[in-house]
Amino acid sequence: MRRLRLVCAVALIVPVLAQASALAQASALGQAPAADQVRAPAQPERLTPFDRFAPPFRLAQAGGAGSTSQKPPAKPAAPAKPPAGGKSEPAKVDAAKVDPALRAQAEQAAGAFVLSSADDQRKCPLTLKPEPAANGFALAFDAGVCAGIGFMPQVVAWTPDSSGAIRLLNAQGRLVVEFGQATAGNYEALREGDGVYFLASPAASEDATAVRVEEMLGDWVLARVAGTPICHVVLLEEAAANGARKLQLGTPCDPAITQFGPVSWSIEGGNVLLASGSGGTPLRFARQEDGGWAKVPERGRPLLLLRQ
Repeated sequence: MRRLRLVCAVALIVPVLAQASALAQASALGQAPAADQVRAPAQPERLTPFDRFAPPFRLAQAGGAGSTSQKPPAKPAAPAKPPAGGKSEPAKVDAAKVDPALRAQAEQAAGAFVLSSADDQRKCPLTLKPEPAANGFALAFDAGVCAGIGFMPQVVAWTPDSSGAIRLLNAQGRLVVEFGQATAGNYEALREGDGVYFLASPAASEDATAVRVEEMLGDWVLARVAGTPICHVVLLEEAAANGARKLQLGTPCDPAITQFGPVSWSIEGGNVLLASGSGGTPLRFARQEDGGWAKVPERGRPLLLLRQ
């Protein structure tokens, strides 16, 4: 061990003495020492206890010319550029992926319709199309004309239902309003806090309005169930306001009917409407298969209009 230490000391001292001799000689001659003669003595490499177990290439990596070159890290891929204008393309639906049964049902239900409020003061013509669209099937309507129907700005698609209903959907595919079928080509919906709306096919309405005034004139009764009248009503031919015709209530009459106070009647969209003198929402009756009339939509207590 002492011999090893002596060898290391000599190895360190000899280069220093050689450099000092060269500097002294250059100083005696009045010359500046060469640049390669002025350098710091080499320092022995210090190895940690772990380095003695390192693989051979560890020293090569720490060295210069003999070191192994390392490849620079790969550059991350450039992010995809958005389409021109910054707008994404609208979602397209592959018609081949639409359920054939649902497609056939949509083709049968599609067509031109008129959406209207219960008082018929707000209307929205729209067309239900059989072509697939995002979240359902396509439809078309004039946003300006339909501005009076508060929920229409949300509607972007429609779909038929297995029960025969027509469902209007928003951009997320969620239900906005569902119209249940009342009569052939006519649908109705009740929106809580908003009221009743009707969806009618113009063609079906034209056929329905073939109901003649003459066949409606005369004595009728209002009843909760057939055979148990609660009020006698006479539909008159005499003209009333807004193109309607007058009616008379008989006595006795159910207090609920008296409080509603119907004063006129009319035929609209294949339905019979009894209008209140206070201007409230009229009672609407749809023709039934037995020839009688039933209040629509069917909510709350039933009410029938039957020939006496």
